[in-house]
Amino acid sequence: MKILKYKKGKKNEYKILTDEKEYILYDDIIIKHELLLKKEISKKEWEKVLKENNLLKAYYDCLKAINTKLRTEKELRAILKRKEYQTNEIDDAIKRLESEGYLNHKIYIEAYIHDAITLNMIGENKILKDLEKLGFTEKEIKEELKKIDKNIYLEKIEKYIDKKLKVNKKSANEFKQKITLDLINKGFYKEDITNYLNTLTIEDKEEEIEKIINKLYNKYINKYDLYTTKMKIKAYLYSKGYMNIDIDKYLKRTP
Repeated sequence: MKILKYKKGKKNEYKILTDEKEYILYDDIIIKHELLLKKEISKKEWEKVLKENNLLKAYYDCLKAINTKLRTEKELRAILKRKEYQTNEIDDAIKRLESEGYLNHKIYIEAYIHDAITLNMIGENKILKDLEKLGFTEKEIKEELKKIDKNIYLEKIEKYIDKKLKVNKKSANEFKQKITLDLINKGFYKEDITNYLNTLTIEDKEEEIEKIINKLYNKYINKYDLYTTKMKIKAYLYSKGYMNIDIDKYLKRTP
């Protein structure tokens, strides 16, 4: 195969025009194989050049991805797979990145935990699960998580509950159930949530109960007798976590 012309491409790439077609090679490959000194090259040697060029391209694509943000090995493998690299090309790129320190698990986990705690409303358990999904082991994640002051999570729980409580219109029981489920889904531990809720005095708001009763009474009274209407109101209030004594007291206010 004859090499006809070289043309500088973007960054460290060159366009190589041969008597067969045009190729794009990296300057490292060109220098390594002394292509600038050659006018012709055997098919076997050219195949070797292209193979090494693809390995280098996979590596550079990883570096581009890492430059935008820290990446895990799992993420990089997925990126290269989407770009249709061969398994050996992916493995070679990952191996090189590891040897050069680009895939430092400790640094990635530390950065992830810092961002999760600083920027998001996320608890320890969700941080653990999310990092496991990214390909890290439970052991290495917990090694970094144990360095975090547990009071940080407790403060987040307290601030979240206090904020929600200010605008709460639910019964005390329903509020506690919902806030507990919300915080568990965010990765906080049930024991910590319950411990803080137990320190609070959350009372049902009379105006909210009365509003519910009046609305339901007007809805049902034209369809059912008074007894059935009250039973339906009572059942609804039960489902929303209001206690018997409160229900009976407010039902007496209806005509």
